[in-house]
Amino acid sequence: MQVTAILARFSHLVVCITAVLLISACGELSEFENQQVEEALSDSLFTITKTWGVNMELMENEQLKLILKGSYSTTLKNEAVNITKISGPVYIEIYNDSGEADTFVNADSALYQPEAFTFELFGNVTVDAPENKVLRSEYMKWDRFSDKVSTPEFLTIVTPSDSINAIGFEGDSDLSTYTLREVTGKTIIE
Repeated sequence: MQVTAILARFSHLVVCITAVLLISACGELSEFENQQVEEALSDSLFTITKTWGVNMELMENEQLKLILKGSYSTTLKNEAVNITKISGPVYIEIYNDSGEADTFVNADSALYQPEAFTFELFGNVTVDAPENKVLRSEYMKWDRFSDKVSTPEFLTIVTPSDSINAIGFEGDSDLSTYTLREVTGKTIIE
């Protein structure tokens, strides 16, 4: 929805600029018209970048933290917005402090917001974490700064000892600690 609104606004600005330029061809611009042109031009500093065969590597302190692969991406950027929509399949490898890939994520698509350093994952989201833990959901949000994942939606988490269904989840990206809401499922107590 946000992308559609931005594109509609961009189209409106192009029409306004064109109209003002056509009017100005007949004579000098008034101060008001000059101000409108300047506002429209500053508002239209909007870029769209499209990439096929996405392969993104993120480093922190000279250490690889994640690799993201996708089929296609579109980046929308201006003063107010900087988002990248990645079409899938999307595959992410998350590296631990020892520099080893230990968490693997698959999804149909993703939305990356670099300023907030968040990823939103959509459709058939699967997280394969250490200790044979697997989380499945249709939506997952991952905040890289805090290394927390969450979803308000239905999910299934499978561990070697249990399988739990819930609506709502918050936890670490490696599933070492987490909180579930509205829980149903089975567990084996030894």
